[in-house]
Amino acid sequence: MSYKVFQLEPWHFIVATVMFYILTVIISEVRMKQMPLASAETNLIELNGIKFEDDNIRFVFFHDSNSILCRKMRFNIEQLVDNEPDIIYFYSIDISKYPKAFYEHNVSGIPNILVFKGNREIKRIMGIVSYENLKMIVQTLKEDV
Repeated sequence: MSYKVFQLEPWHFIVATVMFYILTVIISEVRMKQMPLASAETNLIELNGIKFEDDNIRFVFFHDSNSILCRKMRFNIEQLVDNEPDIIYFYSIDISKYPKAFYEHNVSGIPNILVFKGNREIKRIMGIVSYENLKMIVQTLKEDV
């Protein structure tokens, strides 16, 4: 009796990679459509530049007011600010109004959060981050600094 051994061929890896990519795109699209948008009104303080006088930790949200992705991220930030009032200061910079700040701080894309201690940048949070993950990141930063 002879047994046939299954061998993986290079095309198996190519098919698996393509399938993984397609599934990732589909799942991310579905999840993005399910996320709520922030309202037109905001409780974040709008800045036109960054200059802080003390050494408190501050989160500066770089966004474009016309971007749906940025509105979804702002919704998560505002949830955090509303539910955790003793958390650190949050600000925003609309790059469509103040593009100079975008270039001064080498922001590579939006939505993007730069974390400052005083005037020194200590961390960047890029892309859309869920409320739960954002809360964990903020709490970790508070403990570390």
